[in-house]
Amino acid sequence: MLWSVTLACVAVFFVYQCWRRHEHFQQFKKLGIPGPPPSFLFGNMVELYLKSPLHAHREWHRQYGPVLGYYFGYDPVLLVADIKDLKNILLRDFTDFTDRPQLMKGRTGAALTILTGQRWKNVRSTLTPSFTTSKLKQLSPEVERVVDGFMDNVHKEFASRGRSVDIYELYQALTLETICHTALGVDYDIQSDVANSKILQKVKVVFTLDFNLLSIFLMAFPTMRRLTARFIGRLRLMAKNKGEDPIDTLKKECANIVKRRRNDASLHQVDLLQLMIDAQAVKNGPGTDINSLIAGDEAERNQKAQQNKKKVTDEKIPDEQCPMTAKLRALTDEEVIDNALVVLLAGYETTSSSLAFITRLLVRFPEVQERLRQALVEATENGTGFDFERLQRCEYLDAVIQESLRMYPPVYSGTTRIAAKEKQYGDLTIPENIAVFTSTRELHNNPDIFPNPHEYQPDRFLPENRTADMAFAWQPFGAGPRNCIGMKFAQMEIKIALAKLLMCYRLTGGEKDPVGDAHVDTTILPALQRIKDPLLVTLTKLDERLSVAA
Repeated sequence: MLWSVTLACVAVFFVYQCWRRHEHFQQFKKLGIPGPPPSFLFGNMVELYLKSPLHAHREWHRQYGPVLGYYFGYDPVLLVADIKDLKNILLRDFTDFTDRPQLMKGRTGAALTILTGQRWKNVRSTLTPSFTTSKLKQLSPEVERVVDGFMDNVHKEFASRGRSVDIYELYQALTLETICHTALGVDYDIQSDVANSKILQKVKVVFTLDFNLLSIFLMAFPTMRRLTARFIGRLRLMAKNKGEDPIDTLKKECANIVKRRRNDASLHQVDLLQLMIDAQAVKNGPGTDINSLIAGDEAERNQKAQQNKKKVTDEKIPDEQCPMTAKLRALTDEEVIDNALVVLLAGYETTSSSLAFITRLLVRFPEVQERLRQALVEATENGTGFDFERLQRCEYLDAVIQESLRMYPPVYSGTTRIAAKEKQYGDLTIPENIAVFTSTRELHNNPDIFPNPHEYQPDRFLPENRTADMAFAWQPFGAGPRNCIGMKFAQMEIKIALAKLLMCYRLTGGEKDPVGDAHVDTTILPALQRIKDPLLVTLTKLDERLSVAA
């Protein structure tokens, strides 16, 4: 009798769980939101695994339109490429979409990328002053010094190997050394021995994890994921790094750097790490307006509009929608260490990939490269100075960078938000706690915003051609108050590196880089993409002094 009752209870519980799971996967259908049909066990993870998220998203948009719903395993995700809806989500109603969903728990829980609510606002307001224009101008000589080390490596490769150089590896060493030196104040001398740099090898390992069959299973069952995901991720990294977890090693290194800084005043210097360490609470002081947390071009547009006393609509959040303001306060050791690690990793991968994509396109479009070189000759007064202000004035350099990253954003699905409450935009209902992903690639390839999107046309980003919709839709660094805080720093590093390289060498490609072909093969990782083939560039030395007429 007892066994019969037990079996009956188990059967009822099993049927109830099956019904509950079935109903869970009906959410988007009930809301009238189109999307690929999910499987009972794995949602849409199998298709994401087989095709890669980037390609699956592209196919789904073609079939279901600019707004669709799918299931990242068990978790419902609203994938949005409609510019009007995104302006509401990322700008006008930002306070209802402040936080990011944590589909897979990371190991830097106190980092700016992970924090939520008021804690995120406080940390963001503490870090934002490190990325103002005035701070970047102070850092530009140090960035230029590191770029000079990169150029020394290029010269050595040119002298020893002849004209052909795999420049991607040199870009990776450059970006890691730049972020270590200017943000963390440490010099690992990475560029002096790129092949044997231990920290470079550890950082590279972190970005080798991709989707596997185990990922499909873990994402399908949230309880199992919460219990085992971090442990399994650590094991996978250890297997790729001779039994050592590179993230643990890097966190310990960041902790040691912070400890040395706190204990030795002689090590203090003007950089991001010192700002985090020295952050002080502003007791009873005024809060920081949420719009001041926007980094990069959006911030500059807001400032200019305020100076001109113009009403800002799309680019600014109405004051009445900002009930919580951010206040400066001292950061905990955990926050300092986790943010230092995230800055190190993000500053390395996305910037090196950006440089690689830009370079690959420049060797395929030699007329763009030559025009850019002449623009740099004029901006730098014949190569006599590569400082921040001169490169900022080079509009064509901006256009080349923006068009390259429009076509190939290293982070193709990095702008993610979670709805704090239910929102209604026309016929679109966004339920509370639903994850919202910006479909960056689809947005960048919208022909209504970017005509002939598959053609490489830097001119579209020149000031006379750039529209307000283009400015918002260009999102390799995200958008709104939670956009990438290091956006302007990354662009400064890219500009200095490209300027110095192009003023010394003419770049041409090999078999993998046919002239006039804008299609670049990429390796797809979760949320990231990078060039697939080696970036073998043939260098032709230019005269030491170029003339505008050359």
